[in-house]
Amino acid sequence: MDNCGKALEKNPADLTVMDVYDIAAVMGQEFERIIDQYGCESLTRIMPKVVRVLEILEVLVGRNNLSAETEELRMELERLRLERRDRLEREKRHQKELELVEDVWRGESQELLSQIAELQAQNKSLSSSLALRDNPSDQDKMQQDGVSEKETQAVRKLKEVVEQQRNEIHAREHELTLKSEDLEALQLQQHRLMRMNQELRHRVGLVESQGKAVIQQRAQLELELGQLRQELARLTEDHQQQLEGTSLLSTPRSTTPCTRTRRNKAQRQSTVEKAKKQQQPSPKAAGACSEEASLWVECGMDQDFLSRCCGPAESPAPLSVSNNADPSASPVCNPHSNTEDEELSNLLLEALQDEEQEGEVEQAVEGRCSAEWREPSQPRFTLDDLQEVLQERNELKAQVFMLQEELAYYKSEEQEEALAAINPLPSPPPCRPPVEQPESGIKRLIFTAVMPMVAAGLISDDPTLLPIRRLISFV
Repeated sequence: MDNCGKALEKNPADLTVMDVYDIAAVMGQEFERIIDQYGCESLTRIMPKVVRVLEILEVLVGRNNLSAETEELRMELERLRLERRDRLEREKRHQKELELVEDVWRGESQELLSQIAELQAQNKSLSSSLALRDNPSDQDKMQQDGVSEKETQAVRKLKEVVEQQRNEIHAREHELTLKSEDLEALQLQQHRLMRMNQELRHRVGLVESQGKAVIQQRAQLELELGQLRQELARLTEDHQQQLEGTSLLSTPRSTTPCTRTRRNKAQRQSTVEKAKKQQQPSPKAAGACSEEASLWVECGMDQDFLSRCCGPAESPAPLSVSNNADPSASPVCNPHSNTEDEELSNLLLEALQDEEQEGEVEQAVEGRCSAEWREPSQPRFTLDDLQEVLQERNELKAQVFMLQEELAYYKSEEQEEALAAINPLPSPPPCRPPVEQPESGIKRLIFTAVMPMVAAGLISDDPTLLPIRRLISFV
């Protein structure tokens, strides 16, 4: 009962689980007394509640006790931390004090060592002075030894300096030789580039001249084509007029156009033969006439060319000779003959013109009838044939130009080799590194002359260039 009263008198914060058990025992005794007096029915409803309150009180007291223990442990931990911090601070202060003491000791020891060194030096000087006083000859020997040692050291240093300078001179000489070799290589490359530039300019000039010539030829061909078209238009008009005139004429039905043209041709030939018999030219005049006629045929009826060749006074009059015309029926060679010759020449001209017109009509008719009256021996060239001939001529000129360039290049290479053989280069020093060989002349020829022309289409890519391609792949 005393313990129960003490438990009830305690501070709630100081209660323990045992105190709660004591309080439960006191309350149990009180419940027994009430049960004895009034019975169990009066406590059946309150008894579970009191038990529940006691259980809650037990739990709360247990928690309070645990929190109190944790608080105590926390306080102990804080105390230990403070003690550790204080101990570390004390150790740091002690370490600083030790460092200060060590610094002071080191300073004092250095001062003592310096004093010892000074004293030793003074001792040596004093001992040497005493020795010099006692033995003056020894002093001279020591001075000489000191001077000789200084001289040997100076000579050794001078030798080292001279050796270094000699090495630097050798290095500079090596650099100078390398620079000179580079300069020579650059000069050779400059000469080669200048030569290539000159060759390219020459080629450009030739190409420009060829282009101008081609342009002139084209203009000339266009002019000739226009003249031929005009002549063809004129001939077609004359042919139409002649057809209109012949249609008006009354001809027998049995005669065909072929027989008519043949009859007219025979009549004209007879008149020409009569005129020839009447006019007997001298042999010289006949030779001149035949020469001029052949020249007229060869030059393609070019009056300017014939006047330049034979002279303005001797050039024959322009004639339009057809394919069926007889070469013997040429005009009179000498324009200053008598009136009979002029009349005869006019007659021949008219006959030839009529023969030409009839020949054209005959060709038109024979195209429908037969082709046996045509003369296959006469040469016939079209505009395409002339263009092909001109193109072949230009290609041959380009090939000749490339061969000339190649020959000049080989000649220059031979001259350079001859000069190199006459003036050989000095032998390189032994310490000199090997110099790279210059670029091959064949390789430069391939890359500067042949292959650009192949790429430009000036040279056809034929099988003869296979060795050059192999040489390029090998290089």
